[in-house]
Parts: sequence; C-alpha cells; structure tokens
Amino acid sequence: MKNDPKMHTTEKNPPAADKTSKARATYSQVTVGPLLEDNGLWEDAVTDSENHWSVPWADLMMVMFVLFAALFAVQAMQEREAASQQSEMAAAEQKPAPEPVLSRQPSFEPLMQINVFERSQQAVRDTNLENVEIVLMDDQSVKVSVQGPMFFELGKADLRPAVQQFLDKLTTIIRQTPYQIQVIGHTDDHPINTELFPSNWELSAVRASRVARYLIQKGNIDPTRFTIMGRSKYQPAIPNADEQKRALNRRVEIIITREISDSLSNQDQKENTP
Repeated sequence: MKNDPKMHTTEKNPPAADKTSKARATYSQVTVGPLLEDNGLWEDAVTDSENHWSVPWADLMMVMFVLFAALFAVQAMQEREAASQQSEMAAAEQKPAPEPVLSRQPSFEPLMQINVFERSQQAVRDTNLENVEIVLMDDQSVKVSVQGPMFFELGKADLRPAVQQFLDKLTTIIRQTPYQIQVIGHTDDHPINTELFPSNWELSAVRASRVARYLIQKGNIDPTRFTIMGRSKYQPAIPNADEQKRALNRRVEIIITREISDSLSNQDQKENTP
C-alpha cells in the first residue's frame, strides 16, 4: 500500500505558527531555564513574587479601611441618637403643661395652699377654747366640732362672743381653700316647743345657719360652697346622762371637705374656654 502524497506533504511541512511556538518553548527550556537554574535566580524569582512588600501592605490597608468604616458607622449612629434626644427634649419643653381641671370628685392630694388640720389646731390653741374637737377623717376631710355652752345657751341659737374669735380664724383657713363646707347643727335631748323653735329640728338647723352665715359674711366667702344641715337630738356625741354631757351635745360641726365647689369648677371652666 502506497502512502498518500498529501498526507506525506502535511507531516513534512507543518504550519509556520506551530514552528514559531515550538521554537520559543525549545529556547526557553534549553537556553533560559538552565541559565536561571545555574545562577540560582529561578527560585529567587519565585520566592520574591510570593513575598513582595505590596501583598502585606494591601492587607493592612484593607484592615484599616474596614476599621475606619466601622468607626464612622458607630459615630454616625451616636450622632443620630443624640439629635433625636435633643429634639424630644425641645418638644417636651415647648409642650404646655396641662392645666388643672377642678372637679367635684374627692381629692386625695395634699391640701392646696395650707394644712387645714394643723391650722385648725393652731386656731384652737390661739383662742384657748375648750371642748373643741378637730378630727382628720378617712377621706381627708377636716371636722371641727365646737361643743358645750361655748357656742349656744340652752334652747337658743345666738352665737356667744367667746366663740366668734375662733370662727374668725377658721374663716381665714376656709377662704384659702376651694372646698365645700358642711355645717351641721345638733341639740341635746331637752324637748322644745316655742314660737321660734317648734322642735329640736328647727333649733339644730338654725344653729347651723347662724354659724354658716357668720363665716360667709366675715370672710366674704361664696355662699354656694356651704351646705347646712340640722340633726336635732338624734346624733349625740355622748349619751345625755347629765346636764354637763347634754351641754356637750349642743354643738355645731364644721366639716371642710375635699370636694371642689361647683362655683369654682364652673369659674375655672369659663376661664379655660377659648
């Protein structure tokens, strides 16, 4: 079998590009390689490329960049929080304080301008009155009970001069509060049937009204703050065993409540209405 002339021609005449590549590879392997190996430069070149100064420098720069980026982010977050707190504080300072609204509901806060209980006790000490009972009640009301002949004589409703000095001081205390005042009259168990007082009901009510009117006129206090009641003989402080104890039951109780007066509440609402 004869060889194909074309195939024979191809093997003997390879492309020019292949000849050039092979020549360069042969030159590198035969000429450059042994030359570098003989002089020890081949390994040095490989080592220098791996430990070049730019590699750790680039790593250091990357670490510093990440560090400064993190610090910048933290600082920006703190600045935003500080700005937010300042804006909240400024808004709170500019916000007007809520105005108090007077209400008839009992108030259990401290007495507004004065200590009613202490001032009432001081008024008793200043006037040297006897048989005066001052009680701080469960709802923080203050009850002032003036007993005995100091207030009224038997079967009468006229105020005695000795008690008027005490009522003057009590008027000053009441005038400094906004609360409602209850005035309650009591009698002993002596029956009464006169033109002025057909029974103890009328006598107890008139005694309460005389005290209330004195307080209103003396202190120029709003009359709508007062409530007057007469209990007759049916709520004695102590049993009516003798004349001395009966005298103690002839009394008037002045209760300074913790309920705001309607007149003051309406006045406050008018002032707050735009």
